Amino acid sequence: MTRPRVVAFPVRGVLTACTVVLLVGPTLLVIIASVSIGRQIVFPPYGFTLHWYVHIVTDAPTWHALGNSFHIGLTSVALGLLVGVPAAFALPSFGIRSRLLIVLALSLGISTPIIVSAFAFFGIFAKMGILNHLTAVGVAIGIANLPFMLWPIMSIIEDQDPEFPAAAATLGADPVEQFLFIRLPLVTPGIVTGAIIVFVASITDFVLSEVLTTPSDQTLPVFIYSGLRTSISPGLGAASALFIGIAAIVFIAVLRLGGVERFLFRQ
Repeated sequence: MTRPRVVAFPVRGVLTACTVVLLVGPTLLVIIASVSIGRQIVFPPYGFTLHWYVHIVTDAPTWHALGNSFHIGLTSVALGLLVGVPAAFALPSFGIRSRLLIVLALSLGISTPIIVSAFAFFGIFAKMGILNHLTAVGVAIGIANLPFMLWPIMSIIEDQDPEFPAAAATLGADPVEQFLFIRLPLVTPGIVTGAIIVFVASITDFVLSEVLTTPSDQTLPVFIYSGLRTSISPGLGAASALFIGIAAIVFIAVLRLGGVERFLFRQ
């Protein structure tokens, strides 16, 4: 007597597909609806037109908001480079407990609820009189995203052979030459990866930008959200699609560098 053949149900595949649909579905709906002829976002879209994308190219408020986002993103990256890179190089010289405490302190921006951080920065900037400065907003977002600069660099440093500087010293390299020609080139992929991640996380930030910016210096996420209060037009969908495209291109560049895989999947 033969047993009936049992067909294995691909539970993992079904769950993965459902998760991908839930994550990607809303984005695809917005992109598809952005080519609608009508003045309201509807699905399925009514007709097909690229008018809204052409409108974005000539729309000054949209480009102003995008420029503000880039300003904040570059400020955050600069802060990450000035603080995260030296910290990553210095941490291995500390003991385990001291290193853990320093990493926890530098990671408070991401471990603290973002809305709490937003109002804390609001109070500090108001007392300092810099509440209406985009650079200050970039510093706040840079502090919140500092771990994304720190972690990839630390991951690469931990994977390095600690004997490299000593080997360079035996060949006559002084400490400055060891840093410039040995250590720095080895961690450059981590620095670039961290900078790109911080840049994308900064330009797509909403909570801190919503609390800290004013109507005259809105970032693109806040600008899109503000537009939803009046009318949900395909133009907002086109602006969202533009933003999604920029973020996707940057993340593809990160994946090409390979630093993300080394950081996420190191043994």
